[in-house]
Amino acid sequence: MKYHFTGKQWWILLLIFSGTLINAIDRSSLATASPYIAQELHLDMSTMGLVLSSFGWTYLLCNLPSGWLVDRFGAKRVYGWAATLWSIACAMTGLARNVSTLLVSRTLVGIGESANFPVATKVVREHFATTERGLATGIYLAGLRLGYAVTPGLMAWLMLTFGSDARPDWQSAFLATGLGGLGFVLIWFATYQEHAPLTSKPTSPTASTLILLKHRNTWAILIIKFLQDYLYYLYLTWLPMYFVTERHLSLTSVAFYVTIPWVAGMIAQPLAGLTSDFFIIRGHSPTKIKKFLLIITQLVAASVIFAAFVESVHTAAILLIIAMAAESASAAILWTLPQDIATEKLTGRLGGLMNTAGAAAAIVSPILTGLVAEIAGFAAALTLGGVCMLISVLAIAFLLGPIRPIGHS
Repeated sequence: MKYHFTGKQWWILLLIFSGTLINAIDRSSLATASPYIAQELHLDMSTMGLVLSSFGWTYLLCNLPSGWLVDRFGAKRVYGWAATLWSIACAMTGLARNVSTLLVSRTLVGIGESANFPVATKVVREHFATTERGLATGIYLAGLRLGYAVTPGLMAWLMLTFGSDARPDWQSAFLATGLGGLGFVLIWFATYQEHAPLTSKPTSPTASTLILLKHRNTWAILIIKFLQDYLYYLYLTWLPMYFVTERHLSLTSVAFYVTIPWVAGMIAQPLAGLTSDFFIIRGHSPTKIKKFLLIITQLVAASVIFAAFVESVHTAAILLIIAMAAESASAAILWTLPQDIATEKLTGRLGGLMNTAGAAAAIVSPILTGLVAEIAGFAAALTLGGVCMLISVLAIAFLLGPIRPIGHS
């Protein structure tokens, strides 16, 4: 199978890949620094879980408005404004001296980053054909996993460079990563071109949401997205703490063990998209292919349950890597569904609605994981993440219907 992406298409992919990578760094940097923030600011695990979830509060509320803004004003302006906000807000995290400041800075990050996936979904829908969207989606999503892969090492290096082994300087690390994102903003504004002029105003956010919610497949992808992202945010927010407190590893070892699952996810996502496109180009049903791939990958992702009970840290790490690779592959397939189901005028809105479900998981997962880990231990917390994957399989099998545009019989 040969892809014939133009130079412009490759540049567009590079832009949304890079923006998503920076998005991931600014989103996940708190997790790597959390053991040291908790120690310095005297925060218990439940309070740290609240702080880790605060990003999700505004992320939840702003995905739908972000999707409407993208459809109304276009990707260029909305993404530029959003990336500016989340970069500055991430830098503000480095100024935190108490819980209140941490909460404010992370909620602002959530507002800015809520535009990322509605924008990327809109861009892929506009610039790529149906048979190209699997690979295009897998490529830009890989930026998220790459960001998570490099963040532990990057944050560890920054904290040790500005500080020491005795006192890692997390404040300076946040200032550096946050301000670094502003360079991307300049490149985005200078080089991205809209697919076409915006010629008409879209329907109101409420009306368009009601249109989408009348359809069974909308509810299916919302449920699948929430359950899938429960495990995703468990990794993102608590994996460093798990390796520090449960496996008793050093900062350098934690950075290594947290990095590898995201590397595996980064590789899995384009491969999943490529696999989907391969079979669809050859005439296979998109519904059968995508449902099959979603079910298989999420069953494999449930292997996180076994990681909770093995004694060897190396065996646990291998199982965690396998689970994240499978979850990432599943995400690549899932994110093609709004492009297939929504009309062009509703693509941003459906992407925002879908990511709202993911944002709900961004709130629930860190808090619930912290509470379960504190009461019953990390084994129970990891098991709950695996159970979410098994429930998601049932939603894919029995709730997700034929994958076709809304309004088609």
